[in-house]
Amino acid sequence: MAYGYLAGLKPINGLYTSFFPPLVYFFFGTSRHISVGTFSVVALLSATPVDRLAAAFADVNVTSNSTDDVVYDHRLKVAITVTLLSGLIQFLMGLLRLGFLMVYISSPLLGGFTCASALHVIASQLNALFGVKMKRTVGPGILPLDFYNFFLVFKNTNVATVTISVICITVLAIFKFLINPRIEAKIHFPFPVEVVVLILATTISHFAQLNQRFGVRIVGSLPQGLPKPVLPDLNLVPSIAMDSVIVSFVALATTVSLAKLYASKAAYDVQYTLEMNALGLANIVGSFFQCHAASGALARTSVSYCAGMKSQVASLISCTVLLLVLTVIGPSLESVPMCVLSSIILVSLTGILGQIMEVPKLLRSSVIDAAIWIVTFLATVFIDVPLGLITGLVFSLVTVLCRTQLSTSYELGHIKETDLYENRTLYTAAERLPGIVILRFGGPLYYANSERFQNWVTETVGVDANKVYKELQSKTTVAAPTSSSQDKCSCSSKCCYLSQTLEVTVPEEEQEPPLRTPLASPINVRFIVLDISSWTFIDVVGAHTLRDGEGAFNHRQHLLKLLDACLVEAASTNGDHEEPPDTEADIFACARPSPPKHAQKVGQLNQAIYSELATFTEGYHG
Repeated sequence: MAYGYLAGLKPINGLYTSFFPPLVYFFFGTSRHISVGTFSVVALLSATPVDRLAAAFADVNVTSNSTDDVVYDHRLKVAITVTLLSGLIQFLMGLLRLGFLMVYISSPLLGGFTCASALHVIASQLNALFGVKMKRTVGPGILPLDFYNFFLVFKNTNVATVTISVICITVLAIFKFLINPRIEAKIHFPFPVEVVVLILATTISHFAQLNQRFGVRIVGSLPQGLPKPVLPDLNLVPSIAMDSVIVSFVALATTVSLAKLYASKAAYDVQYTLEMNALGLANIVGSFFQCHAASGALARTSVSYCAGMKSQVASLISCTVLLLVLTVIGPSLESVPMCVLSSIILVSLTGILGQIMEVPKLLRSSVIDAAIWIVTFLATVFIDVPLGLITGLVFSLVTVLCRTQLSTSYELGHIKETDLYENRTLYTAAERLPGIVILRFGGPLYYANSERFQNWVTETVGVDANKVYKELQSKTTVAAPTSSSQDKCSCSSKCCYLSQTLEVTVPEEEQEPPLRTPLASPINVRFIVLDISSWTFIDVVGAHTLRDGEGAFNHRQHLLKLLDACLVEAASTNGDHEEPPDTEADIFACARPSPPKHAQKVGQLNQAIYSELATFTEGYHG
């Protein structure tokens, strides 16, 4: 009822929104715990076009005999048209099977967004909790402005309303944190203290006449019976199109976020595409029955979950109770104090607000994940809910890009008398094999990190491949490949192609001394083994980098070995390689090597490559 007023309509519209959309979602939704209905953020967003167009309507019709009912009818048409258009957008997204987009809502992003959204909910309840009337704000910075406006009117606080709010919050908090955990441990069901508080407060308010004597705001008159269907006004679509898009995406993000949150708590899966269809149908049907836009109800879902909700049967029971309220009990709820409803909402949000305690854990486990949480939270708090969600999503995607760009890379060394190859930086016992450098680049090779990859190989090997290649072009001759029966195997698949061994003839007097690394340690490299088993993809730029490096090293009598056959095929395709000739100089791998486990099974190389290395280093293992 409070959210109906928040959406710029009457409290009864909040009851309608809590009845029809959940009833539709019961048949089509996949989440067991989410409760579809009113949500303050969505209600606030829905109120934006309602207030704007209603004010314009009142200005145009100020000279006519219009009454408050006429203005309200126009507000209602705007609200239900927004609901219809939002539902259509959500349903079309489901038909287009865009549910996969929801996987980009990560857990830190979800936590920061829902926690900040809870603060927006609290700000929306300040009017009812303190008995004041704040100026409604819209747009960026809405939450700080709401608290600023609250402090401006704080002096007008209704003492009786604050007293009732404090009593209700105290009782609800004591039961939630102290009594109910013990009761639930014994009977596996929490005591429904919210219902008891609501009944007692309504009874006291009715007989003590709190509204007439102390100015405590109550729900007021409620129309009895189900509403008559009302057709949305499609002529309003051009004026509310952008508002409807925002409402639909925020409602969808909220619903999917809550579904994902509680599904993770209860260890089950939800189907995002079906969630889109279900929410879209719920709003489409609700728009014809005087409902404002519905979504996953943050407070209502929290209350239901804390009350032991296990399936959507709980929503069906809730709809049955609401049906009795609308048809029979409605007049008895006219004396419900608004502050009691807000108190129930406030206490139910403590679990959502408690997610802020996860930030220290995120900082210890992953600074980037903690940054996603904090950025999303701050953007949602200080900017707005839609822009905050977009900011968090963009920042999350940027972190993914940065992680792939700054992927881990290191040289592997062999540990004597074992088959283990470890990171030489971390393990002092890991030694470089004579004339062999084994490199591991942990990530995809693409345009953003190809230059870093090239520089890293140059620094590690001690050879600037491009520079050497250019120098040797003027003084080397490339001999034709020689035939050798051991260089071939029975496998003829292109994806097994690794590289070609090119013999470079350099006059003895012109041969250069061993090249030095940046540490000035001379090395003679005959083989460069590049482990790319952890690569997930390679683009055109990465393929060109790999191709150029391979050609340059081969001209220097180095042999570049790639340990993932299918990615070699992709590199060959992207790098515009010609089909490898079927000659004795071609080096083939008989099978794709299994991905080596980190720092332990790199020694289990492709058998053909390992045989060459073993032959080249004969006598090393002693």
